[in-house]
Amino acid sequence: MKRLWLILLIPLLAGCWDSRNIEELSLVVGMGIDNSKKKDEIKLTQQILVPPGSSVQENQAQLKYKNVTVSAKTLHEAIRDSLLITNTVLTNHQRIMLINEDVLKKIPMEAIINQAIRDNNTRRSCLVYLTKRPTKEILGLADDGEIPSNVIYELKDNVKRTNKILPPLTMGKASSSLQSDGSFAIQAVDIRRGKLILEGAGVINNSKLVGVMNDEDIAALNWLNGNVKGGIIEAVQHGKPLSVEVIKRTRRKVTTELNGDHLTINVKVGYTGRLSEDWYGKENSFQEAYLKEIEHIAEDEVKKDVKKIVYKLQHEYKTGVAGFYRYVENQHPKFWEKNKQKWDEIFSKADINYEVDIRIIDFGSKGGIK
Repeated sequence: MKRLWLILLIPLLAGCWDSRNIEELSLVVGMGIDNSKKKDEIKLTQQILVPPGSSVQENQAQLKYKNVTVSAKTLHEAIRDSLLITNTVLTNHQRIMLINEDVLKKIPMEAIINQAIRDNNTRRSCLVYLTKRPTKEILGLADDGEIPSNVIYELKDNVKRTNKILPPLTMGKASSSLQSDGSFAIQAVDIRRGKLILEGAGVINNSKLVGVMNDEDIAALNWLNGNVKGGIIEAVQHGKPLSVEVIKRTRRKVTTELNGDHLTINVKVGYTGRLSEDWYGKENSFQEAYLKEIEHIAEDEVKKDVKKIVYKLQHEYKTGVAGFYRYVENQHPKFWEKNKQKWDEIFSKADINYEVDIRIIDFGSKGGIK
């Protein structure tokens, strides 16, 4: 009996029979997609981690990554062709996908992310970004040896400090939006003074890029969507600048009304804020009337910006990027089923009423004049 147990235990002593040395694997953390100079082909750049102390790292001045670029007719073929250059590619840890603007002008986004969505290894939490520069240039910017894909991924955490960044767009969210109304905004990445930055955004409709927004548009869209988690409202009082820092959202309510086929969308949001800067020499933050005046100024500034983005969405992009279709679908299901195929037309003609209530609950250590 003892001999039988010994025989059964021997295979377990061998450890992981199918394990592979990490130096033999190519762990992809980022992927970039560009148009290729070759007709009917697409260019794929994969950012791959380089294990510490490897010969590759020594040859690339201690870089923590390497970039592999290949062209093929499909992304899957490009991934397989990359194996002619590097070791087995694993996308289990891929954090970002960059798509060049020019790609989406000729190829539907649904086709671009199709392989990644079908691949069980690629996480649906992988973030998707847009860029007007070649993705190879973005992924090749080594700032102090840091991995560009990780730098871009971590910039998303600044949404609590600025309202000029869109909520992260995951592969899963992009796929879901493409399958529903097909309209959403995608954060853009650029380079400024040798640094990677999040700047601007693309407007996707029916899987194609139909417009580009600047940072002010993004901030206004976040106000409209109730996605502001922080940031500053800049305004002017008595000819002097002031800043109100957003603390948190206290409420948001969206209702929709129908008059025949005409849609009205009512948005009401509430936020608390802090008077963080005030250049007016006669300011007196101890007076409730003074704070009320600043609250109204901040509210008017937000409503003015929201009005501008609503106009752009309805008349320039002609698409409901703000995601209001979900409220129509829930509140008027029969109307939605009948008209969902012409949602963009309905949204473009809809009346959108926006109300924001800002309450200043803090004004810092400088209170006013006694």
